[in-house]
Amino acid sequence: MKKHIALIILLAIAGIAKSQSGTPLAQYSGNQIIYNPGFAGSYDLFSINLSVRHLWIGIPNSPTLISFNAHAPFQNLRNAIGFVYQRETFGPQSVHTVNATYAHKIYFGSTSFLSLGVQGGLFNSVTNWNMVDDVWDEDDPLWGQGRQRTNRFDMNLGAYFQAEDFYLGASVRHLTSPRFDEVTVQVSGIDDRWYSRVPRQFFFMGGYNFRLTDELDLRPHVLMRYKNNVPFTFSASVNLVYDNRFFVGTNFMTGQNAVSLFVAAEIIEGLRVGYSFDMNFGVLRPFQRGSHEISINYALHFWGGRHGMEKDIERFIRRNWQW
Repeated sequence: MKKHIALIILLAIAGIAKSQSGTPLAQYSGNQIIYNPGFAGSYDLFSINLSVRHLWIGIPNSPTLISFNAHAPFQNLRNAIGFVYQRETFGPQSVHTVNATYAHKIYFGSTSFLSLGVQGGLFNSVTNWNMVDDVWDEDDPLWGQGRQRTNRFDMNLGAYFQAEDFYLGASVRHLTSPRFDEVTVQVSGIDDRWYSRVPRQFFFMGGYNFRLTDELDLRPHVLMRYKNNVPFTFSASVNLVYDNRFFVGTNFMTGQNAVSLFVAAEIIEGLRVGYSFDMNFGVLRPFQRGSHEISINYALHFWGGRHGMEKDIERFIRRNWQW
């Protein structure tokens, strides 16, 4: 019976692991630079973000995601630069990505703009085949390979449009479709090179801010993802925001068959801390105790910009409703 349970868990993780790279965060709405480089500098402030997500507590070697990024505008707020680091682990594989980001804004009046962004950097994959204890085919060429490391160049593109009360975005990740886990095998006496690829991923996002009162807002968000040979997935969330400082909401993710409950608060000026808990409704539900995510965001105003410091802070308060 225990072997059957273990087999079910392994098959479920294997099925989801095909789409694991680019794991959607439950608290993605204020942290979209990891999916769309056009988001860089959208706050008109220096923004630092840290997110830690651990899926399916209770299952050994279940997926985890650590994401750190920073971005800021410069040159009269028309350009932005940023840095994104991510570490995803799922079973025997760990994927590290390090990307530099550049975005250029085209303004339409004082409160609307289109931002076009590009990211480029390192895709690093480490697969520890020593973690795989049992195999169905001992002649598998990857069996006994130990730790395999792969370093590849990767690239992402994105467009992001923001107005006073809504935003829309589209992006493509892994343009170079990096290869990993390469191995040489003999086919009919001839050496052949086998490998895996990270498929290109297409993201679409959007949100709207409904002003219920002077201090209370309702903010729905949607994040959709498509890539070849993987079912289309989306995340839909609704956040209730008080005074732009206290947040409570829920998020539904089809790819992980989970509903998240989300709370966040501005602890001190510019510093926000958020926490979400996922309840899973898929085949893994009997074997795990939910998923957890913690996010920390700090926004710093340290320059004047196009209309002076006061105008920048005023615009930030009006625009910074993505959470």
